[in-house]
Amino acid sequence: MAYDVFISHAWSYSERYAGVIRLLDIASSNLSWFSYRDYSVPRNEPIIAPNETVRNSVLKGRLKEQIRQASCVIVPAGMYVNDRFWIQTEIDLALNAFMYPKPIIGIRRRSQQRTPVELERQANVMVNWNSNSLATAIYEVCR
Repeated sequence: MAYDVFISHAWSYSERYAGVIRLLDIASSNLSWFSYRDYSVPRNEPIIAPNETVRNSVLKGRLKEQIRQASCVIVPAGMYVNDRFWIQTEIDLALNAFMYPKPIIGIRRRSQQRTPVELERQANVMVNWNSNSLATAIYEVCR
């Protein structure tokens, strides 16, 4: 079964997004029951042109459409720390903008003991930076 995911990210921290994609790809290769579709905003197809100025409400509306297509939202903890406003906006959309809230999966940073309390409080589940843990969490919250 393919699971529809939205990975919360900011392109200024694209290595973390790429890292989550690697985890999902490893899980897809190693686990016969797991595959995924990524409904995140692709870097080569941004919601807005890099030189375009738009109001926050326009950007939020476009993010909402991307999140609407996903079954869950994945939030790397390091992203939450570094780009809190937009990551929290995506979490708020996932939890409040739809008839049924989208589950939130938080991923702890590698080798980090501390995770943002705000993210832990809002996440349905927190996992370590591990492909099997992430795939299992997606399976659990999306069934």
